Amino acid sequence: MTQIHDFNPGINPFPSGLFWTIRFPEGSVHVDLDNATASMRVNNKDVEDYFSIGNALSDGPSIPANVFYHIRWSGVTDRVHVRDTTNHFVGDFIEDAATVAWSASESGFAFTSDPADTSVTAFAEIGQERNGVFFS
Repeated sequence: MTQIHDFNPGINPFPSGLFWTIRFPEGSVHVDLDNATASMRVNNKDVEDYFSIGNALSDGPSIPANVFYHIRWSGVTDRVHVRDTTNHFVGDFIEDAATVAWSASESGFAFTSDPADTSVTAFAEIGQERNGVFFS
């Protein structure tokens, strides 16, 4: 199989910066750990189509694109508490299910995923953690 699209925000700043990480608009992520639910909605986010992962990793040629995705987490399957005093990490996590709808477009091409309600979860998790100086 040959990869023909690779939609991502790139590496900022290239080559030593954050990898495929972008700031989401205020209000696009909602988390309610008491009710074990979360959602993330991103509309018309500017990214680049690098065409292949190798080209993306080397910040090769790309063209402007837009993506939309809506992810919902719900349905507790397990709750996990982790505390690692050696590495200064503590977290409470909820293993659950997630549904995803996703689309991307660029000049002359568009892709739309199957509907979110057809999603099959291999693994999904939401939670809260503290590490480093925030550990104690």
